[in-house]
Amino acid sequence: MTEIRPARPEDVDTVWALVRRAAAHMRSLGNPQWGEDYPTRAHYAADQARGELYVAQDEGGTILGAVCLNQEQAPEYAPLPWAVPGPAMVLHRLAVDPAAQRRGVGRSFFQFAEAMARRQGLPAFHLDTYARNDRMLSLIRSQGFAQVGVVHFDREGRPEGFPCFEKVL
Repeated sequence: MTEIRPARPEDVDTVWALVRRAAAHMRSLGNPQWGEDYPTRAHYAADQARGELYVAQDEGGTILGAVCLNQEQAPEYAPLPWAVPGPAMVLHRLAVDPAAQRRGVGRSFFQFAEAMARRQGLPAFHLDTYARNDRMLSLIRSQGFAQVGVVHFDREGRPEGFPCFEKVL
């Protein structure tokens, strides 16, 4: 059983090591979404300091994944035809340890985030991922999200766009 909890300051190094493994695994699958420029350890440390970083752990306390959840939408999202353009739950920097992939950790994060959004009275859930991130695209679609457009971020080595998705709650 996977438990999701707020990350503690002492979790950041473990999360960062997990993210590095996940990024290397993504690149091995032909997905250069994450590189040396993004995300960085500082992103996760700031997420934790703001109380927005969550970790999934197994029964033994081993951290299996991490995600940032908040209402911060990238400025690039503004022109997209959202059904609900206002406040929304936004998922950022989801990482699952390669050793724990295909065990429902990502799905658990989505369910956790959706429940949190509902508790907070948010009417929608927004996110993006890189066009070559086939596994994340599949997970997003399996959770009932609809694609609303594509944005481009200024990130070297990622020429394709980032499809953006919405789920109205």
